[in-house]
Amino acid sequence: MRKRTGGDGRLMALGIALVLAAAPMSAAETKLRILSAGVDFDYFSRTVGWEGEAEASRVQASLISARAEFGLGKGLTFSLAVGLSLSELKGLIFDSLPISLEFDASALKGFALGAEVVAPFMKLGDFEIGAAGRFVYSHGQARTWPIEDFAVEGMATGRANWMEASGGPRLAYNISGGFFVPYIEVAARWLKVDFRMDEILDDLEGTETKRIKGDVSFSVSIGGDIKVSDRLTVRAKAGILPYSGGVDGMASVGLFYTF
Repeated sequence: MRKRTGGDGRLMALGIALVLAAAPMSAAETKLRILSAGVDFDYFSRTVGWEGEAEASRVQASLISARAEFGLGKGLTFSLAVGLSLSELKGLIFDSLPISLEFDASALKGFALGAEVVAPFMKLGDFEIGAAGRFVYSHGQARTWPIEDFAVEGMATGRANWMEASGGPRLAYNISGGFFVPYIEVAARWLKVDFRMDEILDDLEGTETKRIKGDVSFSVSIGGDIKVSDRLTVRAKAGILPYSGGVDGMASVGLFYTF
């Protein structure tokens, strides 16, 4: 289980927020040069420690979203995304409810919003050194399950909200005039999760919330942008998130059209 500190998480979130804020501020000074739109799929898996839980467990999330990307000149790009999320938070025990519950159901649905910025700092020949920052928020939909094997009717309702912020340096290499641009990113990642469970069994009612206030991790990923045509670009990225005792993973792929 990772050791987390609230101060580090707040500083990281503030730094990433400043990076993300740089794009719209620059938009006021730089004309829009490129407009792209497309769809992408993202997946990540994180081994985390919940508050009050001795054992670590895994948070997995998949997102499919529509994304609009704005090229503001000098390589600076800013994008906004909206879509759907599926979150898997298995193996949690809610033992403060009137009837203890172990959650081991299928993925929970949610609505996702995201923003991302890529800002180059300098070029060294065909190499470009810069930074990338990203923020994603998933607002979960409530899901209800019947409580069975009791003489009275009962139900449990769960809802999971989470947000992840990440940011760090990015090194890209231009091949064949931009036809294929591979890159490597190293990022610090901050994750917050709230999973609320409500229970009603006859005249018994209870609520319990499991939380991850700020899990800090680091990732190393390799990606690339491939121009299929003058208008179409395929983007893909895969990475690892090492932790004490193992390695988690992440991946994304998308197709974008440039107007």
